[in-house]
Order: sequence, then structure tokens, then C-alpha cells
Amino acid sequence: MSDPVWIIGVGAGPGATEGLSPDLVERIRQADQLWGGARLLAPWEACPSRKVVIGSSIAEQATSLRERGDQKVVVLASGDPGFFGIESTVVRALGPHEVRIVPHVTSLQLAFARAGITWGDAILTSAHARPLSEVIGWARRAPKLGILTDPVHDPAAIARALLAAGIPDCRAIVAENLGMPEERMVETRLSSLTGQNFAPLNVVLLVQDPGWSPRPVLARRPDSAYAHRRGLITKADVRALSLVRLGIAETDQIWDVGAGSGALSIEMAELSWRGRVWAVEHDPENLDFIRANLDHFGTPNVTVVPGRAPGVLAELSSPDAVFIGGAGGEMPGILRTVVGVARPGCRIVINLVTIEHLTEAIACLHELGLEPELAQASLAHGQAIGDLTRLVPDNPVFIVSGTVTTDRSRAATTGVSGASAA
Repeated sequence: MSDPVWIIGVGAGPGATEGLSPDLVERIRQADQLWGGARLLAPWEACPSRKVVIGSSIAEQATSLRERGDQKVVVLASGDPGFFGIESTVVRALGPHEVRIVPHVTSLQLAFARAGITWGDAILTSAHARPLSEVIGWARRAPKLGILTDPVHDPAAIARALLAAGIPDCRAIVAENLGMPEERMVETRLSSLTGQNFAPLNVVLLVQDPGWSPRPVLARRPDSAYAHRRGLITKADVRALSLVRLGIAETDQIWDVGAGSGALSIEMAELSWRGRVWAVEHDPENLDFIRANLDHFGTPNVTVVPGRAPGVLAELSSPDAVFIGGAGGEMPGILRTVVGVARPGCRIVINLVTIEHLTEAIACLHELGLEPELAQASLAHGQAIGDLTRLVPDNPVFIVSGTVTTDRSRAATTGVSGASAA
């Protein structure tokens, strides 16, 4: 039986052996194969082992370890191999019983220590090959944030994205080349990072100022905050009612069909900050509004999908939630597509303003095997009239909702009868 592959977390540069027991140092020196990035292998150059530089095809390389035979293999990792590191790739390739893992201090732990900042209430995350919407989501929720960077998502790019998303201009620390002779700590403000360049090996720490508090979930945002064609926007209170019925989780994949101005797409994306929203819209003027609003609110996890549904829905990921704000006369086809590809438990919410379209939507949901729920939002808002206040009613909105079950396929493939409403 082959010896297990050891994944050992190490430091960088001259301090490579710091924190390692004598037994671990000896295991590294006696390895037949020593794997790692070029930077991590450099301090062990004198070892007689065969050096394997880990490149971009890491998954394929890890698979080759199945054929190691009686070779003793040690994989060097930076810091903790399980913290956005190589551990998961090797474990997937070999299975957990063929791997031994020894963590080291992560670069973010070391950066907090160098800065003299406690990190018990911090979130440690990564922008390396991951969507920036996750970093934005954590920045809205955590008083302290440690961020691993990469050449694309460097401190300047991260700062621009966070500021565009409305994150306060807080204390920011960039730690360069940690553990190496050229180590440097740069303390500044988030806004100052946008114009600075740093060494490729760096991490970012963000610390919110005293008095900061997380942004509330479902915080009301007025319609005037969004660029939109006058009157053609799902009103703020109706958006809130619809969002509650959608029951969005932070990792959900969501379709916004007939996205209009994109207001609901943005608010769904802020709730699904580790997921993605597809904003489907065919009107050129509305598409301009959507893009302007996305730029204004810094919502990178919204993808604009120009075109008409249901045709353009075919290329989208299976949804966990679907909002339909406009069907363009294609309600049966849209619902059939949704129910045919949705994940079990997918929530569907439809906003309608006419009785004819309401009747059609309910009939479609019934024929597809869903049990629709109906509510009517009849809202009025206070308006000054001299020294007094009167209530001005909005047009009523029907809110229809339903949940896709695991029995959806049979109903979806049989089709939906009835003609589309004009």
C-alpha cells in the first residue's frame, strides 16, 4: 500500500522552517518527490528529492499522484492548505484516507498579527479566481475582513469594486511579501488603494471605523434611487413583498424575466451575494437603464441577458428562484421552460396588473402541476395637501407565487394549453 501524500503548510522565504517540528522538517528533506510552487520549493533546493513545480493544470497533476507507488511524496503549501489552498484538489484526486494534512499559519493570520489587530471577529476570504460579489457581501456584513488577492483582483481592483458597491471608505492595510526580506506593511484608506500598485504577493485587510454597523437585510431603497423609464418600475413595497415570497438564499441562482430597470435584479443579487442573477430584458432603453443601475450599485453578480424569453432562457443555469415581471405575451412558454429546468424547490413569483394576465398565469401554473398562491398589493402613500396629508393609491398589483416540486418534469413536457395573452 502506498504511503499517504503529506500536504504540509510552510512559511515563505528564509523563514520556511519556522513553526515546523523537527519531524516535519525531516519528512520534507527525506521525500522522494517534493511538490510545490517555485517560491515554496526554493528554500529546499538542496534536498535530493525530485522537485515537481505545481502549475496551472493542478487538478491533472494531482491525479498523477495515484501512480506514485512506494514513492514518499510531500506537497508544500503556503500557510494552511485547507484555506483556499491545494488541499481540496489533492483530496478529490486521492480520497481523504490517502492524504495527511499539516496546516501552518495563513498569510491573513500573519498579516493581522503584523498589524497588531485581533481577528476573532474578522472574516477571512479570497478574491483569487472567485467572484468579487462574495468579497462585497462579506464587506457589508463583517467589521473586519482579510482578503487573499490575485493579479486580476489586486488591491486596486478590490477597492474599486467595494467603493462602487457602497462600502464605506474604511481603514485598509496591504501586507506585501510576508515572511520575506522585502516584507512591507502599507496602511491607508480604502479609497487610496484605487491608484496604487503593490508587489504581486499581497493580502488586504479592511477594518471598519467605530460606529459602523452591517447593512440590514431587505433595507428599503426608494424608487428614485434607480434610473428608470418614468412609472415603469416595480415599486419598492411590491419589490419587498416579492422578495419575501422568493425566499432568496445567499447562494441562489436566480432569473429575473422582464427585468425592466433592473431594480429587483440588484436587490435579489444583494441577497444572493454568493450566487448569481440573470436579468433578462429585450427593450433597448430598459437595457441601458439596467446597465446604468448595475454600474451605480456595483453589483458584479448580475448578468444582463438581452433578448426575449423564453428563447434566451435556454443557455442559463438552472434556477433556484424566478421572478417574472414581464412576459411579453409568452407566459405559457416561459413557465414551461422554468418548470422544465428549475431545481427542486425553485420558487416562482409573478407580478401582474391585469385580470386577463392573472387568469392566464394561474391556469398555466395549475397545468404544470404547481399550486399557485395569490395576493393583491393595494398600496397608498401619504402626500402633502397644504398642511394636511392625503393617501394617494398605487395601481393594484397581483402577486402570484408557486414552488416547483420534484414531479415537475412530467407536467412540463406535456406543455401548457391556451393562447398567450396579448
